[in-house]
Amino acid sequence: MIRTLHLLLLVCLPLSLFSQQSDKSMKIQSRKEPPPFGPLRFREDSVTIIGEYKNFTSGQPFTVIYTNWITREQVTYSTPISASGKFRLTFPLPAESSILLDWGRAYLGTVGIPGETIYLFADAKSFSEKAPEDSAGIVARADKPAVRYEGQNARMHNEIHRYFQVSKLLRLPNYGDFDWGKQFKSMAEYADTMAGLYRVKMRYFEAYAQKHKLETRTRQFIEARIRYDIGSRLTQQYFMMPGNDKYKIDNSFFETIDTIASQRFGTGYLSDDYLVVIDNIRSHTESKAWALNLKADSLYEERYRHPIEKILTDAWKVSGKFSQGQVYSDSMLADVRRKVTDTFLLNRLYRQNDSLKALNANDALVAGTRFITEFPDLKTAEEIFRHITEPYKGKVIYLDIWGTWCAPCRKMMGYMPDIKKKYEDKDVVFLYLANHSPEAAWKNAIRQYRITGTSVVHYRMPDMMQQTFERQYLSGGYPSYLLIDKAGKLVTKQAPWPGAPDALYEAIDKLL
Repeated sequence: MIRTLHLLLLVCLPLSLFSQQSDKSMKIQSRKEPPPFGPLRFREDSVTIIGEYKNFTSGQPFTVIYTNWITREQVTYSTPISASGKFRLTFPLPAESSILLDWGRAYLGTVGIPGETIYLFADAKSFSEKAPEDSAGIVARADKPAVRYEGQNARMHNEIHRYFQVSKLLRLPNYGDFDWGKQFKSMAEYADTMAGLYRVKMRYFEAYAQKHKLETRTRQFIEARIRYDIGSRLTQQYFMMPGNDKYKIDNSFFETIDTIASQRFGTGYLSDDYLVVIDNIRSHTESKAWALNLKADSLYEERYRHPIEKILTDAWKVSGKFSQGQVYSDSMLADVRRKVTDTFLLNRLYRQNDSLKALNANDALVAGTRFITEFPDLKTAEEIFRHITEPYKGKVIYLDIWGTWCAPCRKMMGYMPDIKKKYEDKDVVFLYLANHSPEAAWKNAIRQYRITGTSVVHYRMPDMMQQTFERQYLSGGYPSYLLIDKAGKLVTKQAPWPGAPDALYEAIDKLL
């Protein structure tokens, strides 16, 4: 009852807040209405950002962050900012997509259009200002010319910026917090509440859009952000359902998602969360098919709303195999061609496969790296621990329990080249224990992520032996990191991750 009353209050909230907004009109270049976004089309193209920060003294480079359409991982491009506050950055962008500009300093979000040049002007002093808490302060902040876009799409970029400043007036529960979802006793209750939050956000946006006569493309982008933000919360929550319970509520659950995260204007893809939603739906249907012994493709065909979604998720599945070090044969690629019919996506997959083939043929990459695949019959975790660490007594050991299938494991490996370089002349050795990783993929992943060098040792134990070791030494999942001192004594099963290099350096240096 309390949650229902709270939601009713939220429904009444937007109109009262809306009356507080300024009527100040925006400075734009032209009121000529460009054509709307859509349909989704990939091409080889880029976006250029030319900018100037007034009152810039010093700081990190200017950055752009967005989601790669093939790997679904965030990619970052950056460029130095001159002493006078000027910068220029060109980065590849194959389709209209959400982009984050200078995240961590300016916190700007908009949509990037392949082929465009964005001109960005801002006052660097405004970035450090504390956000005002009162409604009048938020509106004043939105009206302040601290951030200004110019260029062909200036009107759209400025409208997007101002809306997301003013929409802070719409104060909602912190449903983005993972713990928030734990309060619900059923998926139906959670779905109903999220649908109510969606209606509140859309009602506020529609009133704002009507008052300010937003450009169609602005409306498309903001609506996509709202729809797929809520939709991704729903699909992520679905993962939390235990066992086969999730399969009993499929119809009502997906009906709610379809109501919220539908492709209005065919532009759901403008939001990063669109990729999350369609990937989650694919994962859910494949898990259900496996659990109930059904055909995954037939189940998924009932769920996706446009053929491009199946093409995209098929491409992601192949790219995921590549990221695990698997090289595709000609016959496997022929099957990929039948499923991934988009030329851009297909060519990118070919490039990934060719790159892996080249790595596989480059023996120089693994020169000096030790690979150990033969073991005596060891029965206990203690025996295994002694066997793999005794050869390195007198050295500090950083031990990584990982798997080729583990995305966080692979991500952390990206930090290792700098860490290994720091200790290349020190008494430090890096041991890797691969969990349930086929030999070919194991070796390819080692080459792909450059987990190589004379201070590196790779173990690939029999599965039963690996499980015995992990039952005692794995800490909280994959990856897990252990630190062992020069005497061969375990110091911790929760060593700092490579992604926190300063903490790791401190921990290792104490043992040297």
